[in-house]
Order: sequence, then C-alpha cells, then structure tokens
Amino acid sequence: MAKKYTLPNIPDIADFYMVWWLDINSDSSWLSPEKAKTTKPTICLSMGWLISTSNNCHRIAGDYNFNDDGSLGDIGNVTTIPTRNIIKLKRIKIK
Repeated sequence: MAKKYTLPNIPDIADFYMVWWLDINSDSSWLSPEKAKTTKPTICLSMGWLISTSNNCHRIAGDYNFNDDGSLGDIGNVTTIPTRNIIKLKRIKIK
C-alpha cells in the first residue's frame, strides 16, 4: 500500500514564468550553400521560477525539493538564458 504524505506548502521563492527564447541551431551534415543560407535559430520554451535577472542573464529554476521539516531545500534544473535571447516572458499565477 502506498504511504500517505503531507505535502508542504509551495514556497514563495520567485514568480513562475513561461519563457520563449532563441537558441543556437547547428547542423553537422553536408548542406548545399542555398540550404545553409536559410538556417535559423531555434525557438525554445522553458518554464520555471525566475530566480535571477542579473548580469544580462535570466535564470529559471524548474524544480525544488523540501527538507524533512517542510522548508525549502535545494533548487534544480536551472536554465541560464542570455537576456538578449529572450523573445517573450509570460508570468503564470500558480497560487
């Protein structure tokens, strides 16, 4: 039988966002010059808590864990995106 857990409250560590951003696109195959001239960056979508916007970067944390007492533990799955690569930010209310 599955053990029942008391779920901790969601801590207010930062606002939650959807972030659309541009990433480098690479192709190691042989391309015609015409095809190579039409390649474009890739549009990506990341979601998480916006934990920092310093040094021309936005840092999104996708996960966090809890200590045994229910307090905030560590954060994980941190994506660092250069600010100039961001296309759109959309705040998502989660509470």
